[in-house]
Amino acid sequence: ERVYLIRRGAVRLSRVYESGEKITVALLRENSLFGVLSLLTGHRSDRFYHAIAFTRVEMVTAPAASVRAAIEADTTVGLRSLQGLSSRILQTETMIETLTHRDMSSRLVSFLLVLCRDFGVPDELGITIDLRLS
Repeated sequence: ERVYLIRRGAVRLSRVYESGEKITVALLRENSLFGVLSLLTGHRSDRFYHAIAFTRVEMVTAPAASVRAAIEADTTVGLRSLQGLSSRILQTETMIETLTHRDMSSRLVSFLLVLCRDFGVPDELGITIDLRLS
């Protein structure tokens, strides 16, 4: 029923199944949106996620109905939302491709490259990924 925008920081979005199994579905960074299913469908979703901060996080949240009204009133809001959703779709497609078409070492390399692109901080030694991941 709410839409969340990460203004600063990084968040892991996970889905917990009835069996207790937890699967990471997205790693989100600054300017990423989540909670948008209710915004797009107009009704409450039956899919529930856990959002866990990797770093200090600043977020803005608003009721889905308010965000929808803002999109209808201002095309700039709609375009920015579409950019955020497009980024999530690209991340999902990349992960699907990585997980289905490569051996374990290739998947690890591909995942590290995605982390470098999305979360990496260049320094004198290379690129640091300042996230605690298992």
